[in-house]
Amino acid sequence: MAKVLKSAADTVLSGSSDNEIKQIEQRLKDIDQARNDFVNLIATGTCDPDSLDDEFASLYSEEEKLSQKLLLLKAQAVTESNELADTLKADIDNSRFELQQYDDILVRKVVECVKILNKEEISVTFKGGYEIKSELLT
Repeated sequence: MAKVLKSAADTVLSGSSDNEIKQIEQRLKDIDQARNDFVNLIATGTCDPDSLDDEFASLYSEEEKLSQKLLLLKAQAVTESNELADTLKADIDNSRFELQQYDDILVRKVVECVKILNKEEISVTFKGGYEIKSELLT
């Protein structure tokens, strides 16, 4: 059980993404698209190349600032995620997973489905999709 919980902690924490990071990444895509639109305007002769110098400079400046902020946020997110994962794993390692009596509430929180496969075997699916098969004791 401890191994499953530690694996789940790694998966959840490594998969998490900060909303601000997503917003910055989207804005960087928007800047790239705007720059491509300006280039198309110049290439088609719709616009004088020199008339967009200020717009290109503004886009470049914003892109540089956002790129630096993105790198900082990603590094910070990885550090925080690793620290939290280490803390969770230590807590799991220090926990005892021995129940003294059956706890229906705990089972309902942890177990998603129990299937009887045949006379000798069952399958238990935990929340999160982890499945384990076990032989029945006779």
